[in-house]
Amino acid sequence: MYPEILTQLRLHRDDTEVVKVALAAIAALLPIGFYLWHRYAEPRADALARRLHRGLKATLALLVVASVANYARLDPRYVFVERVDTYDLCHYYLNAKYFDELGYFGLYPAIVLADMEEGPRYKRQTPYFQAQNEDDYYFVDFGAFAQDAAWHGRIRAAFGEAGWLQFKHDFITLQRGMTGFSQSTWSQMLVDHGFNGAPSWVLLAQPLAEAVPVEWVKALGYLDVLWLAVAVGVTAWAFGGVTAQLLVVFLLTSYSTRWPTLSWAFGRYDYVSLLIIAVGLVKKGRYAWGGAAVGMSTAFRIFPAVWLWGPAFKGAWQLLVERRLNRRLVTLAAGFFGMLLALNAGVAARYGPEAVETHFENLFAHTTPENLSSMRQGFAIAVAYQGETDIKRMDDVRRLRVKEQARWRTPLAVFLVLLLGLGLRRAKDHEALAMGFVPFFLLATASYYYYVVRATLVAMHGGDLRKLRNALGLSFLFAIEVTLNALQQHPATERFRVIHMGWLGWLCAAYSVGMIGWFLWESRKRPDTPDGGSA
Repeated sequence: MYPEILTQLRLHRDDTEVVKVALAAIAALLPIGFYLWHRYAEPRADALARRLHRGLKATLALLVVASVANYARLDPRYVFVERVDTYDLCHYYLNAKYFDELGYFGLYPAIVLADMEEGPRYKRQTPYFQAQNEDDYYFVDFGAFAQDAAWHGRIRAAFGEAGWLQFKHDFITLQRGMTGFSQSTWSQMLVDHGFNGAPSWVLLAQPLAEAVPVEWVKALGYLDVLWLAVAVGVTAWAFGGVTAQLLVVFLLTSYSTRWPTLSWAFGRYDYVSLLIIAVGLVKKGRYAWGGAAVGMSTAFRIFPAVWLWGPAFKGAWQLLVERRLNRRLVTLAAGFFGMLLALNAGVAARYGPEAVETHFENLFAHTTPENLSSMRQGFAIAVAYQGETDIKRMDDVRRLRVKEQARWRTPLAVFLVLLLGLGLRRAKDHEALAMGFVPFFLLATASYYYYVVRATLVAMHGGDLRKLRNALGLSFLFAIEVTLNALQQHPATERFRVIHMGWLGWLCAAYSVGMIGWFLWESRKRPDTPDGGSA
């Protein structure tokens, strides 16, 4: 029988985030502790030094255990066996499984029709839902849609009779047969921006979704856990056990992993796992495989391509200024383009080349200033936030501010990205790759949960805590998590997402500027190895 005490001890997510403040605070101190040990105690090589080292490692191990227990809400069955995120699965499971019928624009009309045919689940319906076509998003009146028999017929015809019944069964099971859906969830979903998964991701996800019945959809959630487990394993292989444990603590205390919960969704952490794996592979000299990992991550989410900015600038600098070809970085690029071409060839064969074009258009529409949401993050959000304490959600005033500031913000961001390239031209190859977060932050806006990609920085910094730059950088990354988790749970700011995103933007900007300056300072001297090395 399952221990009843675990059910009684189960924490609410809000409670776990209070605990995360303390866990992340301890994690912020540990890099400084390891740095001080390397600098002052390790050279002595005496009994006291060994005891101090064992104490630091024991503290880290206990922190890992506490982070896992807290993330599991003290009841592993609830998180890792019982629950799924029905909101996210409606997008990533349903739309992947029925991509041939739904494409990028058909999900919301189809689920609204399915809900109507089964008898509306909720008494209070929003007056409209958001739909999309090739041009842009637009709102559809519920009453008008209910009377539009021609539109209903087109939806059913896309599936066929048997396919429509199966789709309805799958959706109704998620909406009504599983815990998680509510009136507010339904209302929020119908004004969301729909499905925007890359066709390369769909190419691999669709067969899996088709093979797993909706009643067993939880099984697909374990793929994310497996991806991250492999990433942690590669980090341990490339950088050591201390770095891998610091990475686990980051993943389980980060504000960016508060949603979707690990094992509750389908294909939500593959891209970041691949980037972490790529950094480890490059550290160990596996450049072709590292490039392939970045290529697959890019095919799945597009933006990971900017992680190659540092290696690309470094390779170009060595070729044009130092007059030498860095064959390792050429191999990295070959692995990247080889994987990207292979996956896109598969997309063209399966869905046609227009699928890639449609996805790009969909992505650009999703990221325009007019469509910015309260969950978006980036340099644009950071400079637009002016310390307001009474704004709950992104509004038209802030959207207009983001749009107008682009005149000076974009040149500044490009200038900072160029400075980063100069700083990384003599960095180690895996460091140049890991720092891809900085141009991502400076040049793009993305939902806060994509900021889990800071994990590549954790691997880089944690891999060599003998350097003050790495100790302070990693400590600062954990301090960001302390701040964001505290803001999320503070009574005065818990519902004010604009404040959370503003602070996250400010802190990421401070980190980015600080690291750009530090790498520029380090680049004054030529490295001991010809290309900066990866050792």
